[in-house]
Amino acid sequence: MGSHFDRYDWWDPEGLLLGLHTLLDPLRVPYFRSTLERVLPSGGRVLDVGCGGGFVSRELTSAGFDVVGVDISHAAVTAAGEVGAGMVVAGEGEHLPFGDGQFDAVVCTEVLEHVRTPAQVLSEIGRVLRVGGALLFSTPHRTRLSRFVLIDLAQRFPPTRVLPASLHEWDRLIRPDELERMLGRRRFRVEQTVDYTLAVDGMVGAVTALAALKRRRISHAQAGERIRLRAGPRLALGYLGHATLMDDGGRSGGASAIPPESGSRQSVSVDWPT
Repeated sequence: MGSHFDRYDWWDPEGLLLGLHTLLDPLRVPYFRSTLERVLPSGGRVLDVGCGGGFVSRELTSAGFDVVGVDISHAAVTAAGEVGAGMVVAGEGEHLPFGDGQFDAVVCTEVLEHVRTPAQVLSEIGRVLRVGGALLFSTPHRTRLSRFVLIDLAQRFPPTRVLPASLHEWDRLIRPDELERMLGRRRFRVEQTVDYTLAVDGMVGAVTALAALKRRRISHAQAGERIRLRAGPRLALGYLGHATLMDDGGRSGGASAIPPESGSRQSVSVDWPT
């Protein structure tokens, strides 16, 4: 992700990345927060994998959760640290710099579609998560709508092209059933998946907003606000959900976390408030 985003200012009011915040966070942050409040023990530890500039980490930290963010981009780590997104460290999702079973919950949002080996990232998440812990995820769906909006409109069509041409590759997007199979092989049980799509007038709004953004009549943040999303299973653009890490016997407690796959990893010690 660093190669895509290091050149951008994460919190620039006129910048590209703040549009991600205004577009997705009204949907994903309330879901993550309510889910964590329901499943997380008091004083639970949360890891945000691929935290970027700290959009989600900051919201969860402000809500009172003990959050650590990790991102491959040093620019993102710096940006997240400057806005109060909790403790933030540099590291790869494929080789997380933390000990086994160190976290009670992991958030992985808009990350899996960008990494070369999402299965390895999920294995590492299972390693650093305690048995019985929760994985909260969101990612674009691989549907005709996502191809049209994310790839054709936002990355290819000249009048509405506002994203880097290689940011999303449609054949690397992951369907919910594919993600569930990958998670199942790593002892996760998917508890819920919620599709999201454009609001009723969203397609017209999306085209209009992208065209206005392309002509620099509005900012990325304003465009994100105008492209409205809603939960709904028809013509899904993306999905979010959560899963529980089970032990070898299919129980959400008892055994140690998943062993790591091969690869070097430097451990980071995390001091939690007492």
